Amino acid sequence: MEKIVTSLLILFISFGFSLKEKEDITHWKVSKESVVEILGKTNVNQFECAALGYQGNDILIETLSPEKHIAHWSGEIVLNSTNFNCYNKLMTRDFHETVRAEEHPEIRVRFLDLVRTNPNTPSESLKGNVEITLAGVCRRFPISCQLQIKQNGKTTLSGKQTVTFSDFSIDPPVKFFGTVKVHNEIQVRFGLVLEQI
Repeated sequence: MEKIVTSLLILFISFGFSLKEKEDITHWKVSKESVVEILGKTNVNQFECAALGYQGNDILIETLSPEKHIAHWSGEIVLNSTNFNCYNKLMTRDFHETVRAEEHPEIRVRFLDLVRTNPNTPSESLKGNVEITLAGVCRRFPISCQLQIKQNGKTTLSGKQTVTFSDFSIDPPVKFFGTVKVHNEIQVRFGLVLEQI
């Protein structure tokens, strides 16, 4: 009898711990209202290329660990390389050539392990790592971004990451017999509009 009681007690305690440690998973759909831009400079001016025609439907996953009071975010957004528009026909064409859009039709931004340490606050900085795939080359970078939960039911995740063309084995474009040179450093900026599903 004592063995049965002991076994039941161990089973009950184990079951209790498994309940406590259960993770809460939330899926967030990335809306087509989201914005992803690539910004850069030349020796003459600045340029900005935005991803137009993004259809949304990519999914980010938030995994809440109640015992640790933190949440981890992960997921990926996939953009069509040829949908980037630099608001200048020549610059847009040069951008597509530079990122080898025909050969590599997708630009990917993958969030690996963003950590949210205060899940009950409406606004918070998340830190972690991101992988960016450009021109077929994938590189990992540390990143900090801002999460804002809005009353209209939508949430935004925004941030920016400075990279270089050479990170992706790309030579910065040089045009007009060397008179216009694109700087090696560019910035990937994003403002993702998220809807809980």
